Amino acid sequence: MIEKQVVEEQAIEKQAVEEQVIEEQVVEEQVIEERVVEEQVTEEQIPEERVVEKESEDADWDENKEGSLELAKKKQAELKTYYDEFPSIDDIIDETRFGIREAKEFTESILHDLPSGEISERTTACHILKSLLESRNTSCLFFDSTHGGNLHDASGHLAELNLEDRPFVLKLSSSEGLGDSMGQKTEHGTIRFVQALNKTIEQEQYHPVIEDILGRISKAHGIEKQYICVKIVFAGTFSVVYTVNDLANYAVKSLLTVAQKLKDQFQQYLGAKIHPLLFRPAFDISFFDKQGNKTFTNPNQTHQVGPPGKTKTYISPDGWTRYGLKVLGKYQDGNAWLHPFRDPGNWYRAFHGTGRVKAVDFGNDNQSFEEQYAPVDAVASIFESGFRPARKIAHGNGVYCSPNPKFPENGYVATVELDTQKGKKKFKCMLQVAVNPDTVRFTMDKDIWVAPNPQDIRPYGVLIKEV
Repeated sequence: MIEKQVVEEQAIEKQAVEEQVIEEQVVEEQVIEERVVEEQVTEEQIPEERVVEKESEDADWDENKEGSLELAKKKQAELKTYYDEFPSIDDIIDETRFGIREAKEFTESILHDLPSGEISERTTACHILKSLLESRNTSCLFFDSTHGGNLHDASGHLAELNLEDRPFVLKLSSSEGLGDSMGQKTEHGTIRFVQALNKTIEQEQYHPVIEDILGRISKAHGIEKQYICVKIVFAGTFSVVYTVNDLANYAVKSLLTVAQKLKDQFQQYLGAKIHPLLFRPAFDISFFDKQGNKTFTNPNQTHQVGPPGKTKTYISPDGWTRYGLKVLGKYQDGNAWLHPFRDPGNWYRAFHGTGRVKAVDFGNDNQSFEEQYAPVDAVASIFESGFRPARKIAHGNGVYCSPNPKFPENGYVATVELDTQKGKKKFKCMLQVAVNPDTVRFTMDKDIWVAPNPQDIRPYGVLIKEV
């Protein structure tokens, strides 16, 4: 009887233990479920909080005082898109980078033999481009992206060859620690801040942040602050666009070390970029687009091009052969700016000279044309003589072009002499460009237009003619 009682007690005790374990498991499962619910609630609440924060941020922008927020964001996005396409300094100077050696060999193979002299052949065009771009210290490279070449193609910036400004772009994570800046916490705060800085830059006023930036950049380049010019700042992190006067004598020599020195000077450093034409520009030989190749033979052909109600006359460049540039699909705003031809979204057509003019071309031997116009001219001179301090420009800063294809020929188009298989030949070269109708500035001279910003003019053809 005693043994039976012990067995029963053990069974009861075992059952109690099992029930306790089950109860603990149930409690644990309930706790886990509660935690999951709490996490789900928290996750669901985060977007709502962010929405509230975003709405609050939107509400702090006063369009009556600060202008259109949409336009402000659009401008910042356009600046970011344009400058983000610049190659990094590290990539440009890296001689061991994949593709550099191959590009040098490829360039040598193209330029080793004399060109045929036929303007319809691509090798002749390459020889002409090289002659225009070659400087005392460096030369351009050619590569072929269809066969694995992967350098930064500079063809999209050809229309900027006459500009003296070859900017650097310094990318920082924020403005914190510069001058009296504590950094900006919101997108709108950053936009508002860069607008204020750009206003002081335009008005040439003092600002502690700009002054601090100038001091640090001058130390990085190892030159006096007076040679540094901050051109613009823009949002999308915090980026500073600046130029160096007398660039050939200072900045190019310091490229090998300037990126590291900029990093040492700026705690918020993310990277540094350089204008594609500043140092050894490279051109993708496949950028010549057969679809755009054409020889113009009609001297009286004209078309109306541009937005409805404000079209401008496009005059066909009679006697020139065009090498089309591969630009369709290149820009984020689509192809309507160029294709199809005479689309309502087409930009105006114009021509950009590549020569160095003289005062005599304007009937005044005593006047310096460069000080008066700073053009429509001056492509090769920049690479041959280096960069100089900015000149006085009669029609304002920007890229100059002409709607009249005959106008650049009056001294503004460079003449290149080449040794060819048929003897010495002379060629003229200019660019065919599209100009943004919303921003182009028309001057008192009907043959001179000015695109105020480099992103407002797009080359789409290289025009060549035998003299």
